[in-house]
Amino acid sequence: MFKKIRSLVGRLFNENQQMIIVMQLSRFFWFLRKYFLAVEIKYPQEFLSNWSLIKNNSSQDMERNYTVYQVIKLHNEIFGGKKTNLIEFGVDRGGTLTTISKFVKDDSEIFALDSFGFFADEIKNNVTTQDPHYLGKYRPFTKETRFKNFNHIDLEKNLNEILLGKKSKLKLIKCYYPDKISDDDFSKINSIKYSFVHLDFDLYKPTLHAIRFVTRRLEKNAIILIDDYNLINQEGVKWAVRDSGINLNRCIQTQSGQLIFYT
Repeated sequence: MFKKIRSLVGRLFNENQQMIIVMQLSRFFWFLRKYFLAVEIKYPQEFLSNWSLIKNNSSQDMERNYTVYQVIKLHNEIFGGKKTNLIEFGVDRGGTLTTISKFVKDDSEIFALDSFGFFADEIKNNVTTQDPHYLGKYRPFTKETRFKNFNHIDLEKNLNEILLGKKSKLKLIKCYYPDKISDDDFSKINSIKYSFVHLDFDLYKPTLHAIRFVTRRLEKNAIILIDDYNLINQEGVKWAVRDSGINLNRCIQTQSGQLIFYT
């Protein structure tokens, strides 16, 4: 029943309107946690300051973004003093990437892949039966919808200004992964190992390809954070994880729907 209601919401409201609804409902739900479960999380001020700046450009609610923040902090402790490479599959308008860039340790190189509103036909044509919510009338984000008034080149420039002081850098890659990515970009991301991976591709096929790609290129003690794992209308992510062969006994499922995999 709930899946049908969620699908109805998807048909009645565009993606940006849905994000606003989800953010408000999430905020109310987690607010109730304090009173019904007697649980209160004291968020660090640096996280709250960052969240206030990115929330309008994030497809995540605050709880999911807080998971990203915490896992990056853990990553920094594990790999402190070492040069590291991080990669994000699925940038959207840069909410999580901004969190990663602001709080990652020094001497880190970050790669981030997204269509940024391009390749809509490729995305639509690669929806599978494992992605029932996205079949039929689903319209991928375009430059006229989700990415209107957004420039990924500006995002890259702004985040590199933050990273410069940490002797770190970011490379944004506009592509449809895995089918349409330049040879030079693929050669670069294929030639290194990763200490942290954030995966937010929503759909079965690109998620499966991304998992298979990175699991052969992980540093010891690397962390993979997979968004949408338990989201009801994004079943393709869970199917991709299962079909990838990831050992679920080495994973933690978060209350906000994410999956954290420790190597």
